[in-house]
Amino acid sequence: MAVEEKWAGSAAAEHYAGARFANARAAGRDPRIVRALLARHAPAAAARVLDAPCGSGRLAPALSGAARRVHLDANLPMLETARAQLGDGAPLAGSLFALPFVERAFDVVVSCRFLHHLHGADELERVVGELVRVSRALVVASFWDSASLPALRVRLGLKRGEGPRGRVYRSRAELAAAFARAGAPVVEFAPVLRFVSQQTFLAARRSDGA
Repeated sequence: MAVEEKWAGSAAAEHYAGARFANARAAGRDPRIVRALLARHAPAAAARVLDAPCGSGRLAPALSGAARRVHLDANLPMLETARAQLGDGAPLAGSLFALPFVERAFDVVVSCRFLHHLHGADELERVVGELVRVSRALVVASFWDSASLPALRVRLGLKRGEGPRGRVYRSRAELAAAFARAGAPVVEFAPVLRFVSQQTFLAARRSDGA
């Protein structure tokens, strides 16, 4: 898949492991929100957690309460950088378009900084369907919110867009509809900074789950 090939090089791995989140405040934002959403919505006995894509392993501390954590990414160099962060076994190589797990394999599935790379509606449906399929109860995922100030600046021509292969803004309604069709209605949206930040998280609970 093109979205996975885009981040398949060692340069991307070095960037994410180093300069991209070198600032302590930037490094802590995603784990803080993931931890808060899990505290509010994860089932009491959430022993099995999937982190996909795991990138350089930044979310490992936020998921440390789970008895079994599985970290997966399609980027082999990124997986190599993640090993230092992951003390509970080697991360796995795999695609979010076809997760190598049976249905309901995990209590919670976390997918950070991936959905905004998906361009077509069919790609979004496929990945959301896979995230929900392998979750027994909860999915936590991030996306770029089209109602954010950065998205508005792009629409007004005040900020340069990333072009046809760049990252994609989507509305909360579109994400809510995609997760609802997959069988996991969204129960909360959690922006990093309301309106100011384009990065927004959601928590979706399987309608037939715990």
